[in-house]
Order: sequence, then C-alpha cells, then structure tokens
Amino acid sequence: MTGTEFMNIRENQDIKIIDVKADLSSYAASDLRKVLEELLTEKVNKVVVNFEDVGHINSTAVGTLVGIAKRLRQNGGDLKLCNLTSTLTRTFNLIGASSVVEIYESEKSAIAAF
Repeated sequence: MTGTEFMNIRENQDIKIIDVKADLSSYAASDLRKVLEELLTEKVNKVVVNFEDVGHINSTAVGTLVGIAKRLRQNGGDLKLCNLTSTLTRTFNLIGASSVVEIYESEKSAIAAF
C-alpha cells in the first residue's frame, strides 16, 4: 500500500505512518478511512497519523480516527496522532476525541510511545 493523492504511507519497523497531505474534509476523510480499513485488513496494529500538512479536519474524520483507534486496541495495537496544529488539538479536545486518541507533538515521540 502506497497511499493516495491525499496521503503517503511509510513504515518504521512494525509501525505504519500515514502522512496526510490535505485538509480532512469529505474527499480526503473518505480516503483516510479506506486506507485505515485496509491496514486493519492487513493486520497492521500500530499506526501513526502525521498531521503536519493538515489545517482542518471534519467531524467524520475525527469519528473515523476514534473508531479505528478502538479497533486497533482490540487487536493489541494502537493509533497515535502527531504534529497537530493548536487548532486541530483544540478540536480533538472539544469533541472529547483526545480522551480516546493519543496526540503527540512529534512523529518521533508518537513512535516512541509504542
């Protein structure tokens, strides 16, 4: 799996890293869901989503991330987010999603948390 026009997927040991390259509104959020579902199908348990190039996220994408995080934990893995702007972090906090999905300042710290 190499990603889509909205994201790139790379690997660091047994961790898949998704670099999101667009705001997560309807089209990109749908692509993110498809990519995450494929990773679950491939039995990937450790995923980091890098938000370095994201300025906006819609509620559908937040819901997708929360749902995938729960499913990964059921499989003995986890989903971690990194490089969110203060606005994105505030969105996750307001919705309550930050109590389910762990947010890290850097990719390195997100990977180290596994």
